[in-house]
Amino acid sequence: MATVLEIIEEFDVHVVRTGPSDQRRNTLCRVRSGTLCRLVFVITVVVFGQSESFSQQQADQPLSQNQASTLSPDQRAALEQLLVGWEARNAKVATWSCTFYKWEYNAWSPADASGERLAFSESTGEIKYAAPDKGLFRVKSSKQWNPEKKTYDTRPSNSGEHWVCNGTSIYEFRHSERQLRETKLPPEMRGRAISEGPLPFVFGAKADTLKKRYSMRIITPASVTDQIWLEALPKFQVDAANFSKVELILRARDLMPFAIQVFKPGGQDRDVYQFDPRTSLIDRGLDLIRDFSKPLTPLGYTFIEEQAPGN
Repeated sequence: MATVLEIIEEFDVHVVRTGPSDQRRNTLCRVRSGTLCRLVFVITVVVFGQSESFSQQQADQPLSQNQASTLSPDQRAALEQLLVGWEARNAKVATWSCTFYKWEYNAWSPADASGERLAFSESTGEIKYAAPDKGLFRVKSSKQWNPEKKTYDTRPSNSGEHWVCNGTSIYEFRHSERQLRETKLPPEMRGRAISEGPLPFVFGAKADTLKKRYSMRIITPASVTDQIWLEALPKFQVDAANFSKVELILRARDLMPFAIQVFKPGGQDRDVYQFDPRTSLIDRGLDLIRDFSKPLTPLGYTFIEEQAPGN
């Protein structure tokens, strides 16, 4: 199985070799012309937060088999130090914006000459966050493999995932249904709505909650010196329903996300996300009113207002 770094390099990541040991260091990520593609993204909080409302009911539904890895005392101490430092770093991030790339692999993916699976779909877009409860996720361009033509077809610009959360409502574009849906959040979810997702691995991550929900270990290759690689396996069914394993790469210098590989349940399907460090803006560059305001309903779309469960 390819690692996150190997997948990113497949799409022409710029690699710099330094020193007599020929260690490799990711410095810039640039994708070959014509390969930025489609995003099918139903998990709306992949990089935004850690749920503080992980209920006792959820906690009482452990997986039938314990997937926890046995860590040595030194490994456990290193993980603890990382998680505490990561939590402290995340608490200082007020706003963040970045360009992302995504590669989606599934049973319909093409294969190269050696038989290695290539991406079924590829996409690029923007992601924005403002603590504690505002977010934007938008796919700007995407392509998908066409098995008949043996090439990637460009998809319409208005067909990708697009949602906005202003802290009191989540606005989601459903292009296939030509709808803009507003889901009003109940008062108890306001102020933490962005963190109510199944992949709470970046902003707002709480060390204690992460350890309760996931079996985690550091898996950084010995040759990598400027990144920290983490593996997380779900301990409970509520998380295992969304993924079987996650591999996360953090930049060592600031503990900001560089890449995430999400393995889906029940097979080898996986999604790879890469966050372009050249476009990463921390605590600057966002218009908190404009970027997270209620979107206009496009011509020909129907606006639908919904209440969140529990309202």
